[in-house]
Amino acid sequence: MFTLTRESPLPPTELWSRVAALAEHTETVPLTTTLADAGEPGVGWRFTVRTALGPLRFDDTMVVEAWDAPHRWRIRKTSRLAGWAQVDVTPYAGGSRLTWTEELWLGVPGLRRVTRAVGDLLGPLVFGRVVDRLVSERP
Repeated sequence: MFTLTRESPLPPTELWSRVAALAEHTETVPLTTTLADAGEPGVGWRFTVRTALGPLRFDDTMVVEAWDAPHRWRIRKTSRLAGWAQVDVTPYAGGSRLTWTEELWLGVPGLRRVTRAVGDLLGPLVFGRVVDRLVSERP
């Protein structure tokens, strides 16, 4: 499991609107796109993040498990890449604080412990860019 925490000059409601736009999070992740259910995110809403390089592709399917606007959401990964992610938005020093906690692993029997350690190492590198973009003054 890893946690990324960032402070932002944005008011909590504006930061929430950014973190609630789940389908847009891949804009800063190379080789990824998002395929999503119609409608707005909320409990039960599903989306898939597709990573592709030429003919090779990997789909990471997720479902929203908790939605407490404008404070917190939690998603569960439901494909070969398993795990969960939770985002919390709180007021902080005239702006806001974003806390992104995630745990991921390959959902292959016997590999959870090893691949979870890899996720803990690589997750901050991949998701750090997403979090930095979300909290920046410019989208």
